[in-house]
Amino acid sequence: MAPPCPLAGVALGWRPELAVDLLRSPESVDFLEVVADTCFAQPSAWREACAIAELKPVVPHGVKLSLGSADGIELWRARKLGALARELRAPAISEHVAFTRAGGREIGHLTPLPVTRDAVRVVARNVNAARRMLPDVPLLLENVAWTFRWPEDEMAEPDFYAEVVAATGCDLLLDLANLYANAVNSGIEPGRALRGYPLDRVGMVHVAGGAVEDGFYLDTHAEAVPKVVFELLAELLARSGPLPVVLERDQGFPPFDELAGEVERLRALLRGARARGRAVPVDPAPEPALPGLVQRRMAERQSVLTEILTTVAPPTALAAEPFGAASVARTRAVLQWKRVDEALPLLPRTAAAGEPARLLALRAVQHAPRAARGAGVADALRIADMAVSDPELAPAALRDRIELRCRFVRTRGNGVCAPRRGPFVGRERLPDGRRLWALKGPGLEAPVRLIEQGSGR
Repeated sequence: MAPPCPLAGVALGWRPELAVDLLRSPESVDFLEVVADTCFAQPSAWREACAIAELKPVVPHGVKLSLGSADGIELWRARKLGALARELRAPAISEHVAFTRAGGREIGHLTPLPVTRDAVRVVARNVNAARRMLPDVPLLLENVAWTFRWPEDEMAEPDFYAEVVAATGCDLLLDLANLYANAVNSGIEPGRALRGYPLDRVGMVHVAGGAVEDGFYLDTHAEAVPKVVFELLAELLARSGPLPVVLERDQGFPPFDELAGEVERLRALLRGARARGRAVPVDPAPEPALPGLVQRRMAERQSVLTEILTTVAPPTALAAEPFGAASVARTRAVLQWKRVDEALPLLPRTAAAGEPARLLALRAVQHAPRAARGAGVADALRIADMAVSDPELAPAALRDRIELRCRFVRTRGNGVCAPRRGPFVGRERLPDGRRLWALKGPGLEAPVRLIEQGSGR
């Protein structure tokens, strides 16, 4: 039986761009959400998450557990998610109903599943495996936005998520921005889509902004929450009663006062919501066996799609045809930007340049294959290699690159990187003539020291 989510109020996702304002005004939110996989990749982010957990409840939000992978989940990720949740004393954990890898290859973003009963069975099997590694707190499952549809789809999305919660015993993290995007792109009235979901099984809500690009609405997390998403939240709260709400913002950060205004608007909706009875949590339905042939066919389909989406060369028209050539092209373009979004946080000094850094980063990854493992680090090093040739970005990129080299080592010719366990000493020459030294002792979490010598030109 899944325990109910004990949280209340409004949260923001913890991002470096918001850290100073959130620490200055901790009363502006009731709890916080951290991206679990960022904590896995950056020891400093893990330590930071543990520090803020002393101030506010913190929910780890997973993005790479790949609960929809027919190949199964990587148990080490579930163990790390469990370890993080325990260290944070997290009141809840969340992940997505999606897959992010297949056939030994990472996709780099949340990829939708076919809305089929076989997919429900895969999710139920993987949730069962993950829960063995997690503390006994609510595991909330999030609906995702899609940029293409599977030809195998056999039911409506709301019905699919109703079957997911019944099969897993988990409540939903209902992302209203994703719901709105999918409804708009399907030509469905968003309110009607909302009313089809199992609203008595919603444990938490996400809201965010988006934008229309080439006639398609994308959930970008870079704009203000649109009016219609606030309206969807009001309707949900009228039916469900108060729920914890997270405002997501990943890019295009406005002055903090604007975000605080959105938070207050969300709080006002919560204050106006009347408490209502919640569905009594029930044990999941007995997990139906997933026939081996079905599992193998689904794994093969996911592997083929992953190759279509991640190879440098565009797929043939025949390969793309089942999903729609335009949809595949759109998804591939989104994935290029997701590579940038994953890599640039590892280059904080370079990323501070804003749009010039993002455009250079896109050029750096567009014609390079995605590394099979640790792609964010591999792409960050690739971006830094290009940025050191840019006079404006070079001073920052040199510092970022040598710091990354302290922490990671390229292990194969295809750019795959592994954490550096041993000590490291490196040197760079800065554009003004000064020497930059980087030193790290043995151990994955040993501190890195940067020392600059010389007075420059």
